[in-house]
Amino acid sequence: MNFLRSIDPVWISLGPILVINLILLTSLLYFLATRDRWPVPSEVKTRPNSKFLSGVLKHWWYWNNEPIGKFFMRLGWTPNTLTFLGFLFSIVAAFFYGNGLFGYAGWLMLFGSTFDLFDGQVARLTGKVSRSGAFFDSVMDRFSEGIIFLGLSFYFRDSWILFFLLLGLIGSMAVSYTRARGEAVGVDVKKGSMQRPERIVYLGCASIFEPMTTYGLNFIWPVPPPVLVIAAIVLIGVMTNVTAVYRMIYVMNELDNREKAGIETLPKMLSRLTTPEGREKLRSEWKQKKLGS
Repeated sequence: MNFLRSIDPVWISLGPILVINLILLTSLLYFLATRDRWPVPSEVKTRPNSKFLSGVLKHWWYWNNEPIGKFFMRLGWTPNTLTFLGFLFSIVAAFFYGNGLFGYAGWLMLFGSTFDLFDGQVARLTGKVSRSGAFFDSVMDRFSEGIIFLGLSFYFRDSWILFFLLLGLIGSMAVSYTRARGEAVGVDVKKGSMQRPERIVYLGCASIFEPMTTYGLNFIWPVPPPVLVIAAIVLIGVMTNVTAVYRMIYVMNELDNREKAGIETLPKMLSRLTTPEGREKLRSEWKQKKLGS
């Protein structure tokens, strides 16, 4: 651990970033130039664009990692093995988060989360797609995310940031639960701005750039806090709960439309407030009622 701390913090961020980002940028530019050649994966089709992560970037990320998935397939690794490996990376990332080594933690978390793509790709390529595998993957995702929050909570245990970490943990679990519960009652809901991919990208990127940011702030701030990580935590803490509430309203509205057609219910009204057309219609109805009174 002392050896890791002795490394110039700038290079924790800058060293891998210069190499990896150059490779990824080249890959992205090539993908954008030839995008029409590559079929859109079902995972991207079924996940609508969010305000925090575009569908084009999701498509590119799946395309970019497909060769790695094929490599694991040739090694004979099973999808469940890859899922569990991703979880192990999350454990190590949580350890680094707990010790304040955000740069290392960010890379480990992003790399571990990428296994979530590999297991699905290997399952499709080998014809081993199964409901038990999908269930195992979903459960391990929750464990992986929870242990990351645990590591961060240990580091920020005496800080006000702990409140937003707990808020983010509750919101993250609620986002997943509203989807699972919605599907159980016959409503497919994958809407929302802060789903798991967005949470991983924002926290991971903030962590990777944190050592470099802290190094720069040292010139004007004797002991700067990890501002990028804090910003990501606050954003996740707020937006996960917004997403969960939005999903809850959406599911309730869908169920009310089936069971209470023609009756104005609170979920229906709240759902209409989420679209410009719905808000305009509510405004017109309110004006008509006001004129009528």
